[in-house]
Amino acid sequence: MRKPALLLVLWSALSGGALAATVPVSVDLDLDRRALSPDIFGVSGWPNFQQVAYPLVRWGGNSTTRYNWQADVHNTAGDWFFMNIPDGDGTPAASSFEAGIGAALAADAHPLVTLTTIGYIAKPVQQKRWGFSRIKYGPQLQDECSYFGNDPPTWCTADAGNGLCNPAQNQTQFCNSSGVIVNNDPLDTSDVATPQTMRNWVGHLQQTFGSAANGGVRNYALDNEPMLWNSTHRDVHPQPLTYDEIWQRTVAYASAVKAQDPAAQVFGPVTWGYCDLFGSAADNCVDGSDREAHEGKPFVKWYLGKVCEYQAQNGVRLVDVLDLHYYPQGQGVVDFSDPPNGSETATVSARRLRSLKELYDANWESESWVADLGNDPTWHYSRPNLIPRVRAWIDEECPGTRLAITEYNWGADNGASSALAQAEALAIFAREGVDAAARWVMPDSGSLVERAFRLYLDYDGQGSRVQGFSTRAISSDVDALGAYAVHAPGQRVMILLFNKATTSTTANLDLGTSLAGPWKLYRFSGTSDLAQVASGNINGSTIAVSNMPARSANLLVLPDADVIFADGFEP
Repeated sequence: MRKPALLLVLWSALSGGALAATVPVSVDLDLDRRALSPDIFGVSGWPNFQQVAYPLVRWGGNSTTRYNWQADVHNTAGDWFFMNIPDGDGTPAASSFEAGIGAALAADAHPLVTLTTIGYIAKPVQQKRWGFSRIKYGPQLQDECSYFGNDPPTWCTADAGNGLCNPAQNQTQFCNSSGVIVNNDPLDTSDVATPQTMRNWVGHLQQTFGSAANGGVRNYALDNEPMLWNSTHRDVHPQPLTYDEIWQRTVAYASAVKAQDPAAQVFGPVTWGYCDLFGSAADNCVDGSDREAHEGKPFVKWYLGKVCEYQAQNGVRLVDVLDLHYYPQGQGVVDFSDPPNGSETATVSARRLRSLKELYDANWESESWVADLGNDPTWHYSRPNLIPRVRAWIDEECPGTRLAITEYNWGADNGASSALAQAEALAIFAREGVDAAARWVMPDSGSLVERAFRLYLDYDGQGSRVQGFSTRAISSDVDALGAYAVHAPGQRVMILLFNKATTSTTANLDLGTSLAGPWKLYRFSGTSDLAQVASGNINGSTIAVSNMPARSANLLVLPDADVIFADGFEP
């Protein structure tokens, strides 16, 4: 029998009874239901799973593109003088890679392994090598030692150039009029690699850890940001990638993976950001001659069509998961050169929190250079609307494809607004139907952003997680208060509330159904660690969470409507 509505007011230890702005929130557990994938709470890097049990860990980034798995050597690419760096003792068994895979599988986490599709891997030599020798290719604007100024370390290599030259000073045939070293030899650092090379690696991982269907590695990404190879890996791939080339590489390498381990899940094409949603590296960001030669279709939309076209013709699903990278471009929102707390000015913090709407709001114009692309009537470039946009492309071109955002970042590890943005981004991923996600990079231990992950993965310190079905929750003022609901049938109802205001806020919740039993409230902010801050009992369909502190993330854990028939409920 439905109980009469009852308004319960929750006071945290921090509230002090102060007057707060009030935001109505309506919840409906029956609408917009989507199963929440735990893999959205992933990170890039090898964590201590005893500290935070991340369910997905990605091994990726520029330095993985030319990784030689047999010799345990990687190439730093354009991030650091195109240099080969040996790791471990030169064997797979001693590599940090295999140690990380083993730890992840032991913790029931899902590793996502980046395979090389560029056609080269680092030479199997246990010493540094570099792509642009100053002795071989002439003077360059910087080398590894000059990077450090007047006090270079003893380990630096003065011959390792950055591949950029001054045509007036470098009169060799290698320095072009644009000041770029050209016609270098890729074999200075790298050996040719083929799809069979990657098939052999998958086979080795099967032998070491088991097949995808038997507890081994099941997720493989088709390299890392190939549309940037002509920049990041220009010592071996100086030409910009086209629609056709990336598809040819997809067919060759994904086929090799599927032939070796049919249960493996392939992620592709691993875009770098906003531009290659719409065009290839050969195009001018969103449009160009390459796109026009492919029916004028945005690259990702075209790529999805090719995946299902191939499956219809060959009976093999080459790409199971659409893999995208996305970074908000607003000034100061993401700046890896900032100190650990990043930019937390009032202007940047507000911009950072508003930029979350780029993930889902069809009417929101990016507060960045993306707005300069214009509001084209067909594609609305200035309005990213990222997740609904690509989900619509999936529905149109290749239904059943899952969606991953395997690189993203909303600010530095110890920024208060960064941590709040991270926490809300995870709720958005759940609501909008993302299947896997990995922050770049794993947050530092004890950092504010780590709190955002703990809110979902261990909110009570006893391993309790936010899990179940994302359902409808509507805030009357999303710029002040983000509201999200997750329903674990027969167990609990979880309401996530993100106070983005710089003052305290009260949320008046209409739950749409009568609940009865104990509740608990958990919270973190820029000044307080994640902890339980209040508890009580509910007997009705409305409840108020009062005086949530400024810039705080709040999790209200309630009993499910049917939990009175179960024994021992603990929110």
